Amino acid sequence: MNDPEPAEEIVPRILKQYSERPRGWHIMNTPTGDVLVLSTDSAFQLKLIPLSPFEFTGAGIELSKSNKTIESIRSSPEFGLRPIDELDLQKLVNALGSSQSTGSVPEVQEILKRAPVSLEDLSSNKHAQDHILRGPVLMRPDLGSLSPELLEMQTLLDRSAQKSFRDRYPMRAGMYL
Repeated sequence: MNDPEPAEEIVPRILKQYSERPRGWHIMNTPTGDVLVLSTDSAFQLKLIPLSPFEFTGAGIELSKSNKTIESIRSSPEFGLRPIDELDLQKLVNALGSSQSTGSVPEVQEILKRAPVSLEDLSSNKHAQDHILRGPVLMRPDLGSLSPELLEMQTLLDRSAQKSFRDRYPMRAGMYL
């Protein structure tokens, strides 16, 4: 089993992998900061502690083996960052605001079929005027209930994230004892 790494080290590695190959990603998170990030050939489990809307700390681990739970998540719709223009945005607003929209909205399906783009492509002038549709991100109350392996990792990451938080931000951590 791999050892937990600080989130400040593992998250940039995940972002780099996404930028190199933005297809085949799936994300599931919880309201308490537990996150599963899956690509076609790797899987990561994270525990993130928010410090501000733009900053976090915590811990993460690369999962060394796959299981039925991870494979079932990989069968969900592909996560990605997809540029959408004003016309796309207007279609989405109209479709979602329509009293006839039930179930899957064709406009959303059309956008989700588009290839996601890398972070570098988004920051280029090519997409400067576009809006960005991010997702889908699956949400669950508790990752540990998916499988015993994920529960074990969740417990390990909780301890590691709390230790990292206390070590890096002792004054903040003291407020939450």
